[in-house]
Amino acid sequence: MRRFLEFAIEKSALNHTLLLLILILSIFAYHNVPKEIFPPIAMDKILITGGYSGASAQTLDNMVVQNLEEELKNVKDLSDIDAIVKNGRFTIVSDIKEGADNLLVLNDVKDRIAKIKKDLPPDMDEPTATILKKSFPLVLIAIAGDVAMERMLEVADRLKSDLSSIKDLSDIDIRGYRDKELRIAVDKRRLEALGLDLTHVRSLLSEISTIFPIGSIKQRGDHLFLTTQNGPKSQEELEELLLRIGSKLVRLGDIAQISFVLSDPTTLSHFNGKPNLSINVTKTKSGNAIELVRQIKKLLAEYETIYPQLTFQIYTDTSVWIRNRLNTVTSNLFFGLILVFGALLLTVDWRIAVVVGMGIPVSFMIGLIAIDFLGYSLNMLSLFGALIALGMLVDEAIVVAENIYRHLEEGEDPKSAAINGALEMFPAVLTATATTIFAFLPLIIISGEMGAFIKILPIIISILLLSSLFEAFYFLPLHAKDILKVSPKKRRSHFWQRVGDLYERILWVILRRKHLFAPLLIGGVLVATFLMLKQTKFQLFPTFDTTQIYIAGRVDVDYDTQDTEQIVTKLEKAILDSIDSKEVRSVTTIVGMKLDAKNNAQLGGNLFHIFVNLHELKPQNFVDRYITPIFAIEYDDSDMMRTRSAKEIAMDLKKIVQKFRKAPFEEISVIVPQAGIVKSDIEISLIYDRPQQVLEAIQILEDAMAKIDGVYNITDDAKEGEKELKIILNDYAAKLGITEGYLARYLQALYLDAEVAKMFKDQELVYIKLRSLDKDSKEAFFDLLVDVPNSDQKVMLSAIANYQIIEHFYDIIKENGHKIRTVYASLDKSKLTSAEFYEKIEPILKKIEKLGVKVKIKGEQKENKKLMREILRAFVIAIFLIFAALVWMFNSVLYSLIVLSVIPMSLLGVLIGNKIMGFNLTMPGLLGLVGLAGVVVNDGLIMLDFLRRCKDLACVVQRAKLRVRPILLTSITTILGLSTLMFFASGQSLILQPMAVTLGFGIGWATVINLLLVPLLYVWLKKIPTKV
Repeated sequence: MRRFLEFAIEKSALNHTLLLLILILSIFAYHNVPKEIFPPIAMDKILITGGYSGASAQTLDNMVVQNLEEELKNVKDLSDIDAIVKNGRFTIVSDIKEGADNLLVLNDVKDRIAKIKKDLPPDMDEPTATILKKSFPLVLIAIAGDVAMERMLEVADRLKSDLSSIKDLSDIDIRGYRDKELRIAVDKRRLEALGLDLTHVRSLLSEISTIFPIGSIKQRGDHLFLTTQNGPKSQEELEELLLRIGSKLVRLGDIAQISFVLSDPTTLSHFNGKPNLSINVTKTKSGNAIELVRQIKKLLAEYETIYPQLTFQIYTDTSVWIRNRLNTVTSNLFFGLILVFGALLLTVDWRIAVVVGMGIPVSFMIGLIAIDFLGYSLNMLSLFGALIALGMLVDEAIVVAENIYRHLEEGEDPKSAAINGALEMFPAVLTATATTIFAFLPLIIISGEMGAFIKILPIIISILLLSSLFEAFYFLPLHAKDILKVSPKKRRSHFWQRVGDLYERILWVILRRKHLFAPLLIGGVLVATFLMLKQTKFQLFPTFDTTQIYIAGRVDVDYDTQDTEQIVTKLEKAILDSIDSKEVRSVTTIVGMKLDAKNNAQLGGNLFHIFVNLHELKPQNFVDRYITPIFAIEYDDSDMMRTRSAKEIAMDLKKIVQKFRKAPFEEISVIVPQAGIVKSDIEISLIYDRPQQVLEAIQILEDAMAKIDGVYNITDDAKEGEKELKIILNDYAAKLGITEGYLARYLQALYLDAEVAKMFKDQELVYIKLRSLDKDSKEAFFDLLVDVPNSDQKVMLSAIANYQIIEHFYDIIKENGHKIRTVYASLDKSKLTSAEFYEKIEPILKKIEKLGVKVKIKGEQKENKKLMREILRAFVIAIFLIFAALVWMFNSVLYSLIVLSVIPMSLLGVLIGNKIMGFNLTMPGLLGLVGLAGVVVNDGLIMLDFLRRCKDLACVVQRAKLRVRPILLTSITTILGLSTLMFFASGQSLILQPMAVTLGFGIGWATVINLLLVPLLYVWLKKIPTKV
C-alpha cells in the first residue's frame, strides 16, 4: 500500500491527467446514460395468444387452454401461469424465472404448443408464443377534432411514419385504429326467392380477389412478374359483378348491400370532448426521454400548421415526471453537498474542508461513469443512492485528511505526512467501507419486481463508496500534500473544547457507576423500543400525489360501444364543465375499455374509463421554491399550476359522479392511482368451481368490507358477460337427418361474420367481409327456416330444436389452472393498514371458505409477507458480513459484539423519527434499516479501535474524548446530506423519504449510543477498575 501511495504522489502529472480523463468521461456518460423516474421493474414473461372465431370462453378453455396449462406446468423455468379466456380468444402469461435462458424457454414453450396442435380444430391457427418485451413508456399523443374518422386515420398513419424516423423510439401504436373493409350484407329473403344458398355465395365471393403473386416468366432479356388487379375497385363495379350459381347468373347488387366502411370499433375515445385517436409512443432503453419529447413536440408543431382543423397534444408525458423528479433529487443532492461543505468549513480547518470537498465530485464522476458502463440509468433510486452516500463519502475523506493534518502538526514534511497519514488510516477506513457495503449489498437478493426496483440502490452506494475509497488513497493524499499547511497561530476551537469537556464529565459519571448505567441504558432502550414497536403500523409504500385521476365503470351488459358512448358523453360533459384549467390539463375518455385495479385493460362494449390528466403541483416547500430552480439541470415550471392535491380534486369529481349512480350505470368509481409494485391495497382472490358459488361469496365479502371504516373503491372482476343461447336438437331433427354439425355449418353462414377475401384499394389493404342482413335480429332467428338435408324442403328452427339461455362471466380468469375471481379495494392508511384490515375481515373469510370457495390473499399483504422474509434474510446476511469484517479488524469476538450492539440499540431512533414525521413503517424504511446497520457501526468501530489499548478509566475517558469531534462531524455531515430528502421531499421522491428518515434519525440516535454505550460496555465487559 505504501508503494501505491508513493506512486500517486510522485506521479502528480499522471494523477492530474487521470483526473481530467475522469471529468471528460463523466460528461460523456451523463449525456449517454438514460434518464428515468424509476428503473424498469417488469420481469421477463412468456406471452401465448390464440383464438377461434365464434367459440365461447368455456369452449376455448376446454378445447385449448387447459391442455396448454398442463404442458406449461412441466416447463421448469416458468412460474405463475395466468390465463384470461374470452369469447373467441385467449391470453396466457407466465413469468420466466430469474437466471433462465429466455430463448431456450421460448423454444420449449413453442414445442409444447406444437405438441397439442393435433387436438385443435383443423381450421384453427396455432397459438403463438413470444417473449414480452420490457416497455419504456414515453408519451401518449392525442389527435382530436370534428373531422371524419377516415381523415383522422390518414393523418395518424402519416404521423406514425414520421415518428418512426426519430432515433431511439421503440413501439409506436395507434390506439383506436380501424381497418378498412368491404362489407357485403346479403339479403337472405332475396336469396331464398331465387332458390339460392348463402354458403354458395360465400364460396364464390372468396374467389373475386387475390392479393398474392401468380408467378413469373423469365424469358431471356425480358422478365415478367404475373399478378392480378386484386379485385374490383369501386362499389359500382362490385354491384355489377355477376355470380354463376348452378345454372343461374346473379348480379351481386341484386342480392346484397355493398359498402366500403371502417371495421367495427373495439373502443371509441374522446379528448376534451372531441373524437380522437391516440398514438402510444415508447422508447428504447437507451433513449433520453427529455430529448426525445423535444423532437416529438417539434414535429407536432409542424402538424398543427399543416392540419389546423385537428388538435395535436401530448398527454401522459413521462419526460415531465422524469425531469421534475430528477430535478428534485439532483437539487437535494447539490444543496446537501453545500450543507456538508458548509459544516466542514465551520468545524475544521478550511484547508481540510477544501481537500475533502474536492474528493466528493470526483467520487460522483467515477460513479456516473460506472452507471453508464454497467448499463444502468439515472433515476430517482440511483440519485437517492448518491444522496445516501454523500455523507458517507465525506466520512472517509475527513478521517484521512485529518490524520494527514495531524502528521503535519507533528513536524513531518508534506510528502511524508500525506503517505504516513493515509497509510495509518487504511485498515480502519477499509473496514468501515466494507461494513457499509456489506450492509447494503445483501439487498440485491430481494427477488421479483421489488428486487428489480431496489437493486440499483445497493449497487450505486457500493460503487460510490469504492470510488470514494480509491479517491481517498489516490487523489486526496496529493491534494493534501499541495494544500494542507499548519498555521503557526492555529486558533483552538472553543466550541469543540466545550463539547469535549461536557462529554468528559458525562463519561466520568456513567463509567464510575458502570454496574448501574450499563443495564439501565440497555434495558431502558430495549423497553422503549418494544413499546414503540407495539404502536408502529406498517404499510408497503407511503402515499404521494399523482397527476392522474381515473373515473371508471360499466353500464348494462347489453349496451354496445356506440350506445355506451352516448351515455358516457353526458358524464364527460359534466366533468368538462366543472374542471379548473389551472388544475386539469385534459380529459381523455375511452369507451369499450377500462383498467382494473391492477392496471390491466378489460375490454367490453359496456365499459368506459375516463382519464383526468392534472397539471403538476406548484412548488410545495422551501427547497422546491428556491433551491431546485437554482441547482436543477433542466428546470421548467411551465406546467406547475396546481395548488390542490389529486385527492382533493377527486373529492369534487365524486360529487359529480354521484349524480350518475343510477341506471343504466351499473358501476362507477373515482380512483386516485398509486405508483409502485402493488397497484391495489386489498386484493382477495377466490378460487371456485361454480359461478353461483363465487358470486355469493363476493357479495358476502363486499358487504362486510363496506362496513369497515377506511375501506373504499370496493370492486371486483366478476363481470357479467353476454348471454349464450344454447341450441339443443330434438328427436324430430334426428328423423330429418339434421345433425349438430350440419346445423352449425348452416347457421355459421348466417351468423358468423366471415372474412372471405382481401383486396387492394388506393394502395391500402381492404378486408372483404360477408354477413347476413338479418344477422342481428332475434325475430329473424326464431323464424328461421332450415334446409332439410337431401331434399327441397325447409323446416322451422323452433320445430327441430329447444333453446336454453345461459349466463356466463365475460371472461374466464385462471391462475395455475384454477378459476378465480378477485375483490379489490383501497385503504385510507391514516385509518387502517392492510394488516389491520385482514384482522377485521378474517371471520368473513372463514365463513366464505365454508361455502367451498378457497381464499387467496394477494395485494399489499402478500407482498408484505414476502418482503419481510427477504429483508430479514438480507439483514441476517448483512450482520454476518459486518461481524466478519469486525473480527478481521479486531481479531476479537468480544470487541466485534460490542460494536454490533449499536445496531439493535439504534432502532429506537428510527421509530422515534417515524413517529415525529407522522409515518407508518414502510418497505423503504425497512430497507433503510438494513443499510443503517452498516453505517452506525463505523463510529463504534473507530471508537473501540481507540479504546482497546486502555487499561484504566482515565485512559478510556481521554481516548474517547478524542473521538467526539470526528464522530459528531461524520454524523452531522451524513444527516445534513440526507436532510433535504428527510424534510423537503415532494412528488414521487416521497417514496424514498422513509428511507432517509430511517437513516437520518437512526444515525443521530446511534451517535449517542456510540459515544456512551461503547465506552460503557468496554469498561463493563473488560472489568476496568472504576477507581482512578
